[in-house]
Amino acid sequence: MSRFTKDEMLNELRTIFLFEADHILMGVGREAACSFIGFDAGDANEYCHLPPELVDLSEFQIAGSFERGFDYAFFPSLLNSIGEHEVQDLETFMLGTPRAGGIESGGETHMFMSPNGLCQRVAETVHARWKLEWHPESSGQFKFSVRELSLLADMTEGAVRNALADKSENGLRAIAGSKNPILIEHVEAHRWLLGRRGFIPTPDQPGADRFLAENLQNTRSAVELGQLLRHPLLAIFCSKEEAVETLGWNLELLDQWLSGSQKFEADQARTIAEALNLDVPSFVGKSMEVTLRRDLVEQTGIE
Repeated sequence: MSRFTKDEMLNELRTIFLFEADHILMGVGREAACSFIGFDAGDANEYCHLPPELVDLSEFQIAGSFERGFDYAFFPSLLNSIGEHEVQDLETFMLGTPRAGGIESGGETHMFMSPNGLCQRVAETVHARWKLEWHPESSGQFKFSVRELSLLADMTEGAVRNALADKSENGLRAIAGSKNPILIEHVEAHRWLLGRRGFIPTPDQPGADRFLAENLQNTRSAVELGQLLRHPLLAIFCSKEEAVETLGWNLELLDQWLSGSQKFEADQARTIAEALNLDVPSFVGKSMEVTLRRDLVEQTGIE
């Protein structure tokens, strides 16, 4: 399946709001539509054909959920999370989007109304990944459709159906008797997905998080390093108190690391790297780099 960027998804979301503005314009009137979308339709007398860039997404709270959902769906990392309520919000929002728009043009349609819509694919992939992440002991209630597996594996639905027809050990096994839709058990779905090249598993520890590793490699400041550490530390440990107990530190020292105000101590950097199962030499080197750069800037004022 063709991948798309976050900006392309957000531009489609702006288009959805333009179509919704047309719905309000038709049902309530010009003033209400203008209040909703933030500007008047002008001489066009309808919104659906106006440039999506006119829509200010900061006025729509669901936009933040779509941004987080995009990262959660396609760049699974301890850095990317989404609330359970947001998983439901995204699905419900897409169920409520217009099925047609326009007033003067009469019944305009758009790709966002189809299964190929970018926002639709994000909402469904978020839900599928959320189900997949449940612990096996409590995941028996979750079944997966062909559509959901195709989204997670970045494959066409036809390719997934071919896997269902494959009777070898590489094939995919459906629940016996399931038809319209065909369903796959959680354990079987997870087993099969792990063998797919296009599937990116959700990391269960920082050392297996390739996006965290990329961000650590690219970070340029001690503050950025602290911000990156906060997410995996609290993902591994339930609280700061549990983290300091495991690290053998006090809360003040942990807060210094998380705020980027720590002094460089190789042993401290090693302790964090080992606790998070990160590559020790790389992390210690990065820690030295960013703290020395910070100290040099403070001493000379030169960045």
